[in-house]
Amino acid sequence: MTAERRGMGELEAEVMSILWGHDDWMTPREVLEQLDSDPPIVYSTVMTILRRLWKKGTVDRRRVGKAYTYHPVKGEGEQTAERMTQILDAAEDPEGALTHFLAGLDAPRRRQLRKLLDRSRR
Repeated sequence: MTAERRGMGELEAEVMSILWGHDDWMTPREVLEQLDSDPPIVYSTVMTILRRLWKKGTVDRRRVGKAYTYHPVKGEGEQTAERMTQILDAAEDPEGALTHFLAGLDAPRRRQLRKLLDRSRR
């Protein structure tokens, strides 16, 4: 039985989750140590992911000695909101997309959204 291979987007999401979970800058080795992966991820893969995230502007990097450390440019909530806005902007029928999105929310999330909308009107 062979292990299922993950896509780069999934690995990027896992790396971002690790970075968001730490307040300090992290080295690729520290990120690798936090990854719980089957099959195991190798150091060079983590380096590639972090470099791609840096080139996309998703993370900052700074040199510490001979290595780089990495930190998210934006918080998780801000990053997610931007992605949601981009998806909505790209939709052919944004109103329809929002309608389907709202229909998929459970009651507690709808109440939370209503409170946020009411608060933003004030």
